[in-house]
Amino acid sequence: MSLWNAVVLAGDRGPTDPVAQMADVSCKAATPFLDITLLERVVTALESSRSVESIIVVGPNKEALRHSPRLASCLDNDRVTYLSPANGPSASAIRGINEARYRPTLLLTCDLPLLSGELIDAFCRSAQSQDSDFVVTAVDYHCIEKFLPAIKKTRYQFKGKQVCFANLFAVLREPGLRVIEYWQDIENSRKKPIEIIRKIDWIGLLGYKLKLLTLERVAEKLSNKVDANITIQASDIANYALDVDSADDYRIFLDYFDRLN
Repeated sequence: MSLWNAVVLAGDRGPTDPVAQMADVSCKAATPFLDITLLERVVTALESSRSVESIIVVGPNKEALRHSPRLASCLDNDRVTYLSPANGPSASAIRGINEARYRPTLLLTCDLPLLSGELIDAFCRSAQSQDSDFVVTAVDYHCIEKFLPAIKKTRYQFKGKQVCFANLFAVLREPGLRVIEYWQDIENSRKKPIEIIRKIDWIGLLGYKLKLLTLERVAEKLSNKVDANITIQASDIANYALDVDSADDYRIFLDYFDRLN
């Protein structure tokens, strides 16, 4: 299997981010659980992966780094390249992937505290087995509910299954960049499933409302829309979709890690 680059999106709204506010830190990436920041957890998981050779971290901004020696130390690493964030997640993703160049690239956010090297390797193996330009991860909602019952995530109801999309993607070939460029147009609707489906296809919206739309059909429609081969990879691994996205999430994860300790 080819070695991968990893691009970690670590930019956010700074101290006004609800998670950063709850944790009283300079940015979400600096949020600690058991005295280990979110960004450190993700970078450590990537470093322990057998699939990932180099790590590119896009964000947080330099002002946040000045206020967080832990983050600055995390980024002072031979395997890590730091880039300043662009204007928005999609633009930051494109900046990071352009830096990565010519290699399968794992794209993820810094707020996934339950990843491990083994889980990253499993994702990379599965993604690379697809004849695809871009791989999206859809996790069965019931697996998330079972793993962490208190957590509330945006759910999409498809034919026969309810899923949460994870902030974990694979860019396998250059046309996969078109997916991210297209996402720039719709990222403001990311918490509104019906609005996203409507922007992809009106007929698809009808199928979604009637619970007749399948993940495969969505991938086909989106592939046609952006002229790239997209796979939506179904998963039952809750860890992939368990991000820290709100003040409520922060409290739930604090309790989770306290119980582990």
